[in-house]
Amino acid sequence: MSNSAQIPIRIVVAGGNYAGLNAVKYLYASLLATPPNEPVNTATRNIHITMIDRRDGFIHYIGITRGLTEPDYGAQLWTPYSDASWLKHPSITFHQAAVTEITANNVATITASGESSIIPFDYIIIALGEGRFAPIGMSSLTKSDFITRLDSTYQKIAAADSVAVIGGGAVGVELAADLKCDFPTKQVSLVHSRALPLQTIFKDEFRQGIVDTLCNSIGVDVVLGERVIQQTPASDDMLAAPNAEPDFIDATSDNVKLTLASGRTMCADYVIRCIGTRSKHLTPLINLPLGSFLDADGIRVKDTYQVDCAEYTHIYACGDITNISEVKLAGGAMYGGYIAARNISRCVLRGEGAELEEGERFPSKIMVLMGRNHFALQVGDEIWDTERTRQYITDDMGLKSCVDGVGFNGTPEYMGL
Repeated sequence: MSNSAQIPIRIVVAGGNYAGLNAVKYLYASLLATPPNEPVNTATRNIHITMIDRRDGFIHYIGITRGLTEPDYGAQLWTPYSDASWLKHPSITFHQAAVTEITANNVATITASGESSIIPFDYIIIALGEGRFAPIGMSSLTKSDFITRLDSTYQKIAAADSVAVIGGGAVGVELAADLKCDFPTKQVSLVHSRALPLQTIFKDEFRQGIVDTLCNSIGVDVVLGERVIQQTPASDDMLAAPNAEPDFIDATSDNVKLTLASGRTMCADYVIRCIGTRSKHLTPLINLPLGSFLDADGIRVKDTYQVDCAEYTHIYACGDITNISEVKLAGGAMYGGYIAARNISRCVLRGEGAELEEGERFPSKIMVLMGRNHFALQVGDEIWDTERTRQYITDDMGLKSCVDGVGFNGTPEYMGL
């Protein structure tokens, strides 16, 4: 890889949320931070790191459902990158733009104003995540616009007497719970096409417990085993632009009549569809002649978080965009960013033959937060009891721990390899 006096070793991180920002943090800690009591001048290292994201800040997506029902909390979910002083290091550049193509040694981007760029790299970490339909996903590029959009959704929720959430994954469950807890007099319904909410990898006992909590403790009307086959009026945004990024597609509707597969009909003043994620369109986004590591479920990666192709050992991927078969969680994304950053740092400092770390594979787990007072956790095959789970519950839905974890609590300290 390039390391002449004129051309630095160029590391690009595409994506700046849980996985990407954490990767940049650990690249800084391993390559740019000053080691304590050691005569190593990292300022002389000929390295440059570029982080690319279309937004100007980090979003704590774990809290987004409550952010829609509690605007003051929602405003805290966006932390501008400018709040991390270490990102202003002369060897780090933040490029605010959308990624349009990744080739073997270059990234193509386009800014909101239409300016195109080609950014060369020697190493890249692809951490672009997956998209969710608005208002769970957000097309905002700035915090001010993010707050405006949150408030717009909040005003529609507040004005509605009845709200229906379609989709009983974790996000749909948490949104229905937050809606009913923050607006207890509203009629809140959760409609899910399967017999129980959440993925089938979790125990039926755990999933039924969530239904019981929603119905009996919170007061949500849970409708299971019913698929919505017609919505009147139809959602124009959902039908249009099938290849568009989901963050730009509004999955809400006003004054809707829903027809279910059984023939039952439901009416709601406001409907929010929580129908999961949509993977990035990896082709032609990733334009590589030997791109056999692209699966329907995402980028196939090795335990080192390199893409699963011997010809592209300098290309890494982590977070939701990968095909790792675990439930997509912030902690897993941050861990992948950490391993990828550590391995690139090893290659930079020790050469291409360096021994790389292999990430662990953890059991599937999920924590479901239902309002402020109800929660459920399954780790592997074990359903945790209330008291054991309570130690991991925070009133801010993990906001401070995640914001601190990705590097907003001060300059990252040196980390040896």
